Amino acid sequence: MTCTNCGHTLEENFCTYCGEKRFDKKQLSFKHFLEETFEGLVHFDNKFFSTLKLLFTKPGQLSLDYVEGRRTRHMKPVPFFLVINLLFFLLVMGNVYSLHLYNYTHFTPFTWFNTAHIVQQKIALLGISLDNYSYIFEEKMHAASKVYIFVFIPMYAFICWLLFISYKRLVVEHLVFATHFVSFILCWFFLHDYLFNIPYYYIINFNAASSEVVNYSPIFDTVIGVISMLVIAAYFAISARRFYKARLISSITSATVVGVSFVILITVYRMLLFFKILYL
Repeated sequence: MTCTNCGHTLEENFCTYCGEKRFDKKQLSFKHFLEETFEGLVHFDNKFFSTLKLLFTKPGQLSLDYVEGRRTRHMKPVPFFLVINLLFFLLVMGNVYSLHLYNYTHFTPFTWFNTAHIVQQKIALLGISLDNYSYIFEEKMHAASKVYIFVFIPMYAFICWLLFISYKRLVVEHLVFATHFVSFILCWFFLHDYLFNIPYYYIINFNAASSEVVNYSPIFDTVIGVISMLVIAAYFAISARRFYKARLISSITSATVVGVSFVILITVYRMLLFFKILYL
């Protein structure tokens, strides 16, 4: 038979040139369609959950397996990140990358950029009230804050390149490591949302008056922020030690840098989203 994909002669069930399976009209039966769909879903589930498990149980091992050629057992870095990002987009109610307009106009470091005046100019131009524009802004922020998370991958890849420049890793190796690292961060904030934010919000509002909505307290935000920074820094230290074969002191130092840069990068990201929403 001739391969329906590349035109070469088929001698076995799979083409030796392109890998296409030998075509048979029976494959167009409804039964075969259901079997193939189910097999694809199960295969995806197995790979996704095994990849997710390794991401948590052996930090850095996914990246190490990929760059050393052990790739068939787990999902590739970018598809895995895209699935995690999609789940983050669909399932996380609130996220650290997104803020209400009120925060931008009343709290530092955002007010250092004259945000209150910029917002006043915007609502005057549109001819609407602040409350109405706040609703529009927060709808856009909620979507945009999750869509553009991929920009953290090249950011962390560049940081890894600077931190481990003496280890002579290729650019792609840093990108692979950064992709898995950002995937973990999204997973952590998924857990963070359901373990801390949501329970706190409902416990506090359950005890409040029925007409009153209580926001997160600055103390709660600070404590949870410190916990997140420590978790992310610790994960990076373990990952870097396994992937880069870094010495203990180098891993701890780099983790400290990443922990601090994490706060800076999120602040920068929030400001970029603010200006994007207002001007683009």
